Amino acid sequence: MLKQETLELDAKMSQEHLDVLNIIKECKDDAITRKQIVAILGKDASYFRQLNIIINDLVVIFKEPIGSASNSLRNGYFYCRSEEDFYFAKASLYSRVNSIGDRLNVIAELEKQNRTKELVK
Repeated sequence: MLKQETLELDAKMSQEHLDVLNIIKECKDDAITRKQIVAILGKDASYFRQLNIIINDLVVIFKEPIGSASNSLRNGYFYCRSEEDFYFAKASLYSRVNSIGDRLNVIAELEKQNRTKELVK
């Protein structure tokens, strides 16, 4: 644990991280989509995965309050500046965690069923 904390404290933000952060912070709308960010950066759709990694770094390593949502009120990434922003960011993450938990439970159940079928053969 200590080694990871040291790495996080010593991390320096790359220009790529700064570019993405500035795009999200300067967004005049409620949120900006991955597609819009990629277009501003002049990249193509193959950059989506790298963008996800950069945004995760910005939040987890550099402690930037970047939220995301995909609902009728907001769609995309946004910089959290108010309690409402943090609410939307957390609600979106809770929803994803629950959805992933549901998928995990189904996969575990299917694995158990498969194991039972294999034993019966």
